[in-house]
Amino acid sequence: MYLFKNIIIRYSWLIKSNIVFFILIFIPIFFITPVHSQALEKYIHQKDACFQWKCIEQKKMRDATVSHLEMISQTWQGLPWNHHLQVLRPNVVRHPEIAFLFVTGDGDGNRDLELLYLIAQRAGAVAAVITKIPNQPLFDNLKEDALIAYTFDQYLKTEDETWPLLFPMVKSVVCGMDAIQSFVRKEYHQKVDIFAVSGASKRGWTAWLTGAVDSRVVAIAPMVIDMLNMKAQTGWAKKMYGRQSEQISDYTNLNLVERMDSPLMVKLREWIDPYSYRQRYTMPKLLLLGTNDPYWVVDSLRHYWNDLPEPKLVYQTPNAGHNLGDGKDALQTLAAWFQMIADGQKLPKVEWQIKGGADGPVTITMRANQPVKKFQLWTALSDDRDFRTDIWSNCELEIEKNHLQASVDIATPRTGFKAFFAEAELVSPAGDTYKLSTQVQVVPDNINKR
Repeated sequence: MYLFKNIIIRYSWLIKSNIVFFILIFIPIFFITPVHSQALEKYIHQKDACFQWKCIEQKKMRDATVSHLEMISQTWQGLPWNHHLQVLRPNVVRHPEIAFLFVTGDGDGNRDLELLYLIAQRAGAVAAVITKIPNQPLFDNLKEDALIAYTFDQYLKTEDETWPLLFPMVKSVVCGMDAIQSFVRKEYHQKVDIFAVSGASKRGWTAWLTGAVDSRVVAIAPMVIDMLNMKAQTGWAKKMYGRQSEQISDYTNLNLVERMDSPLMVKLREWIDPYSYRQRYTMPKLLLLGTNDPYWVVDSLRHYWNDLPEPKLVYQTPNAGHNLGDGKDALQTLAAWFQMIADGQKLPKVEWQIKGGADGPVTITMRANQPVKKFQLWTALSDDRDFRTDIWSNCELEIEKNHLQASVDIATPRTGFKAFFAEAELVSPAGDTYKLSTQVQVVPDNINKR
């Protein structure tokens, strides 16, 4: 039912202009879409009397105003969840209807103010951060993955559908959007209707799920959460590494991966794996990843990228781990992307094609629908299929076809493996430089060849 409602909201202009087209094209989608359990939607839509917020401080930040809100989003497992919201509003608001929301963990949000300022000033829109997602530590000092894994295990033991930690994490963001809307309406007589949501790691996971269940989210930019299609991802990691990544030991220690096909785990994956909701992600998507992220296999995108609907973009920060290095390139891409969305500009479309394979050379061609300032090829060599600690090097590519395309041949190494991806540097309509990339490919692709 959510998908049908979301289509109505996002394509209302099309429905009014061509009702026959809507009936013929979109109505069948409703009937062929797999029906997922509504446990996540049920949880976030359940009213919680403890929800409240208040503004405790306002201050000037150059040509913007920052308002510090405290919020209680819910009571979960008998525990109230408290959050900080920093709402940054530029003096000149060109786009009052949209806001950017960054989801983060510990702290009061002050360390994210420079990020908010850049995004708000570029887009002429409100930018905010919500913290303490999740509230932690809990249950004998558990935090982050250990806490998430514990709650998954509790669900499997009790069958209590409120246990998975992603549920209150998503609800916190939903309540955060409610609070931002109420605050700016009260303080500035401004009506915010829609949001772009971003976050890193578990907060990126939360951004994915929030985008699936709240129609106010019209764009998402998940960072360093390269795990959609969880069953395929864990199977691929086992094949490539001979084991699961040490970074997910909190899950393997509770045998959660080994129980992937149990009936309750299948149901849980339907609720918390963004891949289950992939048909809902019709909004613009920007994936920000690091090539050396120790959590994921270097080519994890292969298990879900082609199944995501357009529009979609990805930027891989080379030689960066789970923190995206210094984050500067990723931030510039994020800011340019959000500004284009707020300004109603046409987003770039980037495509790539791989030809060849087996033991012969491979040709990668990267194309954009907007002029590209520079194309680069990034490559890394490894004795095995684990590229997490290997160094990436780059070379500039010759630009072809009116600055829209570049191609290059990749030789398969005689021993070991080579990973590669292409990168495009573009200039936004506002004149800001940003980068996009292809997904990572590895040759030879067949690990048995080595």
